[in-house]
Amino acid sequence: MKKVGKSILFVLLMAVLVCGLTGCGDKKNDTSKDNTKSNTEKVTLVGSWKYESGSYTYTFNEDGTGTYDAAGTKMEFTYTTEGNKISILYTGNTSPFETEYSINGDTLNVIDSLGNDTLYKRVK
Repeated sequence: MKKVGKSILFVLLMAVLVCGLTGCGDKKNDTSKDNTKSNTEKVTLVGSWKYESGSYTYTFNEDGTGTYDAAGTKMEFTYTTEGNKISILYTGNTSPFETEYSINGDTLNVIDSLGNDTLYKRVK
């Protein structure tokens, strides 16, 4: 029961983040502008990222679609990036989850609604 409660709480937190970080204007689906590690080495968001402290995984596809697996409960989404900001719209929602992110090597850092770092490791 605790696992289900944590999953529901995490999904609700993500929904709050989506609503709280809604922006204005058109955004293009552009994964080519992801954060860079250095001037010569490009870092990409495309791929799968697993939450370090749980069984939650984001998978970002090149075409701007993806899936979020919350301990076996999967949700589809579309996403766009602009600089160090990401906007994720889960299927069935009307407001996107928008936040800042950064990539350092194989670590994806997403800022949660409280301004805390949420770390994901690249799945290889």
